[in-house]
Amino acid sequence: MSWWAAAPDAFALALLVLLPGGLALRLLGVRGLSALAGAPPVTLGALGVLAVAYAPLGVPWRLPAVLAGLLVLLGVLALLARALRLPAGPGPGPLGRRGRLAVGAGLAVGAALLALPFLTVLPAADSPLQQWDAVFHLNAVVSARETGVITPLGGLAPLYGDGSGSPYYPTGWHSLVALAPGDSVLAATNTAVLVLGMGTWVLGLTGLAREVLTRAVLPAVLAPLLAAGFIAYPAVQLTVLAQLPNGLSTALLPGALLLVVRAVRAARVRQGVVGAGLAAVLAAAGVVVAHASGAFSLAVLAGPLVIGALGGWALAQVRQGRRALGGGVLLALVAVVVGTPLLLANLDALSSVTGFERASGRSHRAALQEVLLDNALVHWFPGDGWQHVAVTVATLAGAVLTLVRRRHRWLTVALALAAGLAVLAAGPEDHPLRWLSGFWYTQAGRIAPVAVVPAVLLAAYALTALVERARGVPAAVPQNSAVARKSAVARKSAVAGEVGVGGAVLVGVLVLVLGTAVLRLPLQERVVASAYVPGQVAWGTMASEDELAMMRRLGQSLPPGAVVVGDPFNGSALLPAVAGVDVVFPQLGAGGRSPAQEVLEERLADVHDDPAVCAALGEVGATHLYQDTATARDGAKQRDRTDGMQDVDVTRGFTEVDSAGTASVHRIEVCG
Repeated sequence: MSWWAAAPDAFALALLVLLPGGLALRLLGVRGLSALAGAPPVTLGALGVLAVAYAPLGVPWRLPAVLAGLLVLLGVLALLARALRLPAGPGPGPLGRRGRLAVGAGLAVGAALLALPFLTVLPAADSPLQQWDAVFHLNAVVSARETGVITPLGGLAPLYGDGSGSPYYPTGWHSLVALAPGDSVLAATNTAVLVLGMGTWVLGLTGLAREVLTRAVLPAVLAPLLAAGFIAYPAVQLTVLAQLPNGLSTALLPGALLLVVRAVRAARVRQGVVGAGLAAVLAAAGVVVAHASGAFSLAVLAGPLVIGALGGWALAQVRQGRRALGGGVLLALVAVVVGTPLLLANLDALSSVTGFERASGRSHRAALQEVLLDNALVHWFPGDGWQHVAVTVATLAGAVLTLVRRRHRWLTVALALAAGLAVLAAGPEDHPLRWLSGFWYTQAGRIAPVAVVPAVLLAAYALTALVERARGVPAAVPQNSAVARKSAVARKSAVAGEVGVGGAVLVGVLVLVLGTAVLRLPLQERVVASAYVPGQVAWGTMASEDELAMMRRLGQSLPPGAVVVGDPFNGSALLPAVAGVDVVFPQLGAGGRSPAQEVLEERLADVHDDPAVCAALGEVGATHLYQDTATARDGAKQRDRTDGMQDVDVTRGFTEVDSAGTASVHRIEVCG
């Protein structure tokens, strides 16, 4: 399937994620680039409300019903805004025509650089992401399209054999992808990686740079270009790790942070506080709808800003003689900062997250180097970190500059927090503070993308300061009467020199930023290939190109109601997304297995001798067997847990339906 054929999915997803949130923000007084960049998290918040509300009402998750629900929510918000007469909050000034062109060009180039490896490496637009988490998310979209249910409160129960499902699982990603107009779940998912992951990300960073660094247009131009040179996000999180819901939450962080910045600014100047505050709350809700860990990520980024603003206000109260009020607020802030992590870490509801055990063999120094050089894949692709040195230096220079100028210091604190948490997660297991990274499953790959947000802004801040310094050094102009007649010429020469030096520095900055992104394109391509290209997939290939072609044929050749049983690691779990064929094991995880599934997983190869196996096949309704003889030595994905499903004797009691590569599909007849 070509990317042109997937264009309707891309267009529909872009409109769906931008329009509802953008209209809502306009009602709340947010305009221009800020409204566009902040729209996606607001849209996700609204979709989360509808997903929870529709399931008990029996309303199927279909595009007409979702659009109707969004219109109702917008109508309610319009009535509220009219009743409250919400004024527009303070924001950056208009960009102007040249500014809009420059920012638009930066956004387009940055997005194109991020998308290029994805578009060129994938064999086709409907190539499956062959990673552990991806199988679950692909089949979750299949389930949502079939059942019309996408509530995070047990809506993905069909993926669990015992029918219990998960009491909570974030479904924001699946709720959007399920609404894509195309028939192919694979193409819709890959298109969503481009639109919801990469597009939303660079748009959010562009708007955030404009919202925070309001004194110049250049930071908004540089932000998407800088983002194109990072690997931690979107490449690693959305491909190698295949953390699609969590990745969507990461993509929404800049847009949500933008609205928090507006709310804090509105509170400081006491203008448009209600509208800006409501917009920030709606956006934060959208980040959490995408993935609950987004709440912790947003706290790391926005916490220093909010706490700094409240702390500054409290200190002002103390200086003005209101010591009880100011001191009380300061004590409350200390209690929140110290007590909240301790409280959350000990909640039973979060024990499966914070208590997740993950081994690490790297030192803190090596982990810090990985984070700062954006080279978290150093153990897979050594030797590529040097390409990011220039941007790393710019980021650190920006951090120093915030401290010297006493402006935007919260960005430096946010970078230090995110980088520190990533280092704790990747570093030695015996560190007394490593538990703090447990809110991200103690995985540096989930935290490093959070650090990219302040890193991009700090680098843009430093590079903009460099350009402004070059432009702002005038040539010396004599002031005495002896050279008075030459003053006009001297002024012209000074301006010309100023423009010339500034222009040269600007060109140098653009070359540096774009050069970093271009130099890292080969690494980006290898990262994407390690998740999509058969034979190059990290942790083993599930299906070769020939086997995927066979799967697509099975969608036409197998009878209606066919149910396929087979080792999910050898490719059978891809059948629902690839061919629309039901399987007994729709995910690679072991959670929620029924007793019959456990029997099949442990003893399927004993089908000729063990009556319990035939009984289990009957209970799950299996009609066909998918078997692949490739082993880990051949580059296949395998786990010891499913060894009992290997090497089924198909010479008797089975009839071959199709085969390709080392895989074959057989009709089950052995059980009568």
